[in-house]
Amino acid sequence: MSRVLVLRHGESTANVAGIIVSRPGPRALVEVGLTDRGREQARAAAEASGLGADAILVTSDFARAAETAREFADVLGAAEPIIDRRLRERSFGIFEEGPAAAYAQVWAADAAGEHPGDGVETTLDVAARALAALADARASAQSSGGAPVVLVAHGDVLQILLTVAAGEPARSHRSQPHLGNAELREIPAARPGA
Repeated sequence: MSRVLVLRHGESTANVAGIIVSRPGPRALVEVGLTDRGREQARAAAEASGLGADAILVTSDFARAAETAREFADVLGAAEPIIDRRLRERSFGIFEEGPAAAYAQVWAADAAGEHPGDGVETTLDVAARALAALADARASAQSSGGAPVVLVAHGDVLQILLTVAAGEPARSHRSQPHLGNAELREIPAARPGA
């Protein structure tokens, strides 16, 4: 079974400003990219990864993730990252462009099994699209002779993916250790029959 890893984007301008940017559009797709520190984080993650030029990078099309994937791929000498919109940031609906402090409110609702707010994407919806992206990534790795695959995305999306891949309910995603900027983690191999 090929290795599949997840990589959270490096520090973004939204991280520094402390705001939520989750809606597809010019802000997310173009304007809110990496800081200089974020680019350095992505490059350092690649250098420490032990991966080679055969790695396949699959990324969200949001600027902060796509820029992270390109920096990571450049260090490895890997091919241009593949865009997969299923890896986009979780939609935070009514909290869009508001303070990042609202994440705690959403996460508390998630854990309680309550709807997290108007227009906020549920953990089950995020899990469904992230698992579909993971399945395609595993298939791509197998068809390429077992090359490792790195999924580059956003904190909530990857926390939820790691949680469901571990067999836990999506709503308990905050029980996973927090993924820092440009942190790389491996997803355990799929269990037989899973």
